[in-house]
Amino acid sequence: MSNWSGLTTVPLGDDGLSVKRLLRPFPSVAAAVMMSVLSLSAQSDSTDYAAPITVITATRDHDLADELPAAATTVDLRDIQRGEKLVSLDEALRHVPGVIASNRHNLSQGERLTVRGIGARAAFGVRGLKVLLDGIPLTTPDGQTQLGNVDLSAAGRIEVLRGPSSSLYGNAGGGVVAIHSAPGSAGAWHVRPGLIIGSDALWRSQIHIDGGNSKHRFSANVRRLQLDGFRHHSEAVVQGASIIGHHQLASTWQLVSVLNIYDAPYLLNPSSMSRQDAETRPRYSRGFVVAQGASKVARQIQGGVTLRHEARQRRTELTLYAVDRSLDNPIPGAIIDLNRASGGLRATHSHDHAVQGIPVRWQFGLDVEAQSDERTEFDNEGLSRTDVDAADVPDAVVRGALVLDQEERVRNVAPFTSIDIRPMPELLLTLGGRLDRYTLEADDALLADGDQSGTRTLSQLSPSLATSYRLGDLTWGYASIGTAFQTPTTTELSNRPDGSGGFNPNLDPESIVSLELGARGYWLPARLAWDVALYRMAVEDMLLPFQVDNPESEVIYFRNAGRAQSVGAEATLRTQATENVDLRLSATWLDFTFDDYVVVTDDGPLQLSGNELPGVPPAHIALSANIDLPRATWAEIETEWTDGYWANDFNGPPPGSTAVARDFFNDGYATVAVRLGGAVNLARYRAQLFAGVDNLLDKRYNGSVTPNAFGNRFFEPAAGRTWHAGITLE
Repeated sequence: MSNWSGLTTVPLGDDGLSVKRLLRPFPSVAAAVMMSVLSLSAQSDSTDYAAPITVITATRDHDLADELPAAATTVDLRDIQRGEKLVSLDEALRHVPGVIASNRHNLSQGERLTVRGIGARAAFGVRGLKVLLDGIPLTTPDGQTQLGNVDLSAAGRIEVLRGPSSSLYGNAGGGVVAIHSAPGSAGAWHVRPGLIIGSDALWRSQIHIDGGNSKHRFSANVRRLQLDGFRHHSEAVVQGASIIGHHQLASTWQLVSVLNIYDAPYLLNPSSMSRQDAETRPRYSRGFVVAQGASKVARQIQGGVTLRHEARQRRTELTLYAVDRSLDNPIPGAIIDLNRASGGLRATHSHDHAVQGIPVRWQFGLDVEAQSDERTEFDNEGLSRTDVDAADVPDAVVRGALVLDQEERVRNVAPFTSIDIRPMPELLLTLGGRLDRYTLEADDALLADGDQSGTRTLSQLSPSLATSYRLGDLTWGYASIGTAFQTPTTTELSNRPDGSGGFNPNLDPESIVSLELGARGYWLPARLAWDVALYRMAVEDMLLPFQVDNPESEVIYFRNAGRAQSVGAEATLRTQATENVDLRLSATWLDFTFDDYVVVTDDGPLQLSGNELPGVPPAHIALSANIDLPRATWAEIETEWTDGYWANDFNGPPPGSTAVARDFFNDGYATVAVRLGGAVNLARYRAQLFAGVDNLLDKRYNGSVTPNAFGNRFFEPAAGRTWHAGITLE
């Protein structure tokens, strides 16, 4: 039995994340931004236009978005649902700057979601972000997030906080995504069935029910998605249900209950491929992947209750939640069988008062969370026969020898606090901090190679400091310094290149220091809302994926890089060009490179300093026009451009390789989409009809990559031109 522990802190010395090094380029940039902001603020002092008021709750309180000293974006119901396929979260987040939601066209792996480059390491699901659904964490204590429970047809609002958020949420190096269901009505009951069909045998049916009275409101959604997929061996079925209730217990007391059920009987996985195959036969899936029955069967039930009390400048919120998940996951080389139980308590209290006449808000709270995984892994002997229907693939995979059998436990107790001070009406100062203490345990039940059981303790203090200032009637500026960390997940810790059990003792958390400068406001003559952010981020011990040289395995392992840094800029412009035309532009630019990263090659140690982080596009632009037409009809046209990026740490062929550089690079691409719809009356119902075409110009491109994949099989081709159409009855 081995026991090992470590203390994770944010180093600030010359050999760590030097604040001085971070600040080096900021003075000139800050001056330029502030001059632009002051110029706009001088033109914005007018009262003939009512700017929208947006409240952000992802801060664990109720804060006005305009004066928030952080980068934040909200996505409303229309932008989430209108005319969309409602299959992948990238549909809703394409206009959020700093966020790259790459559609892998592979429901088994899920979309790749990164914020400011954080999260790029994820082989499946989401890493580096805290994701909440109606106040209940979808992110497990170890930092993994599965988005299967997210039903976009039920979502009414999405809030995104960009940048390190560990002082609020712990394991949240990239930020926070908070998804809120559309509230149910307080009157008569409504039933809204809907159907969406489309290319590649897309069939998505749903029914929404809501109603109640002044004290009790309910909203329920049931859905079923079936899809053959663009690529061979990518068939999928997903079904689920959700119900949320709002109960007004008294004038100052409210109870919210949430239940989500997710069931995926089969999600086939076509895997990634080489550049040549992606270009010449993008629908192809390698024969070995098919023969291994690469797929996933997943089921999850998640529920929770939140009690809220608000009175006399005091707000208290208490949430209890629990999650039960099962996973059967054959991949080339292995079969993973996982049963997970997790849950926790989230408590927050805030109090507004005055200290010697200065308004002060003090917030404090406690998060307690626990996770227990029963993990077994087997050799994958492949399909028992070749003529297997898609629905039968997971059951037809033959289990070989047992290679891993262990129970993994994660516990975390984290007190946190923040204080907002307003020394003058225009100025807001915010200080925050959180202390996380993680205990990770592995009990090895497969003792043929010895007892690899162990315990690891990780402690992290995450302070933050921010300020915002009202520069004009409708202009705000802010600056912040934040810290964050990301623990390795249990999957990343248990996947050991030597095949032994227990946790990898050589894998450490990554820590982050970030400096940010931003501004937002409204320019009334053009009815323009604008938002800009500049940041510099340094990462220590960055977690990176890799695969071993084994053509019969696609197991992904992880290692720490030395240091990396990112410099980025984000901007959003939105204008009501005319009464019926809404124009939006969002732009992202970032330079994410290794500072110090030595890898061992056959030719000896190699320093990769200056190389770009793989899997992260250095630029992304989205532009759209939404047009309201006569007779309750509408049209949208949208274009996106994503810059090219490297797929491996070497930024090209590794030493000794005879491959060419382009085999390691994912080219940039631009796509165009159009959607249109309208409403018609059908008997007692009002029907919302819509149709859309994605990738209108039929561009051949790869929507995502698997960084550092073996055999140069990095690329995941995207679909060509596709169509969809739908109807919703109200």
